[in-house]
Amino acid sequence: MELRNTSLVGMSHGWGVFNVETGDGRHKAVYVSDFCNPCGSKTNPKIIPLHPMHPIGKPNITQLRLITNAAMTCSPDQSKDFVVAANCLGLEIHFFRPCGKTKNYSGLGFKTESHYFDQSKVMYSKKDKKFYTPSVGGHLLGFWDSCFEDLTASKMHELRFCNLPEVTQSEWELLDSCSPPTVHLVESPSGQRFLIKWYAQNYQPGERMTFLCGGTKHFMVFREEEDMNMCYTEDIGDLCIFLGRSEPFCVKASSFPGLNPNSIYFAGDGFGVYDIATKKPRSFRPKSPSAFSTTPLFPYWIPPMSL
Repeated sequence: MELRNTSLVGMSHGWGVFNVETGDGRHKAVYVSDFCNPCGSKTNPKIIPLHPMHPIGKPNITQLRLITNAAMTCSPDQSKDFVVAANCLGLEIHFFRPCGKTKNYSGLGFKTESHYFDQSKVMYSKKDKKFYTPSVGGHLLGFWDSCFEDLTASKMHELRFCNLPEVTQSEWELLDSCSPPTVHLVESPSGQRFLIKWYAQNYQPGERMTFLCGGTKHFMVFREEEDMNMCYTEDIGDLCIFLGRSEPFCVKASSFPGLNPNSIYFAGDGFGVYDIATKKPRSFRPKSPSAFSTTPLFPYWIPPMSL
């Protein structure tokens, strides 16, 4: 089995999620592979086929061909009973469980109930054992049980925001010059969750899920409190957050020399870091580009792992 004629559409736990399209565009197959993993073999990578994706209803041809992001419960190296969530352009999200005990568990598809979830981001919470996806704007949170005990549509939770900052006129003008923010949910190693709004200029919703480092102007960070209330913060302590087209993740900066605490590292048409306290973004070049990719554009981060 080869990854030829496939597209990398997501990454989680260092494993890439690839899709291959059929000629008629009516369905596609999805694979996960450790090809991009530093521990994986480039000549003989592990490739795991998932259940073919069958569209729900009659989505348009763009929806059929565009997976916007993906998340996994764990690395296939950690457990054979892993689950992959693939978010599609439009209102669809698909779940794959290659080693599911029953046929119905091998491939499941759901439609979100609201257009506010178009192009949303999916992530997995180890703390809750659930997949989450915030809506556009971040006011709603959809979630699914990774055990699929309740095979119904997603559940919704309305988020409430508190401790909102006072915004100056110049800051309003800056935010107004940006496209609608992309919204990300990330979980720290201790289980603390944060919701991040990423503001960038020149981002065109509906075309491609691109992230422009040069156009990044601002991030807003909210810490999840009791009852899923989101409290604005400019201090996440020793943590740093990684955002891109891979599933977001968070690490302790003190555990990895060279990382800046209280920062957001972001990837798109380049790499950048944002100081949450000073609200200043800056671009940078990786010291070893080959460690990131063999392709010119690779907006994915690989979490720390033992080599």
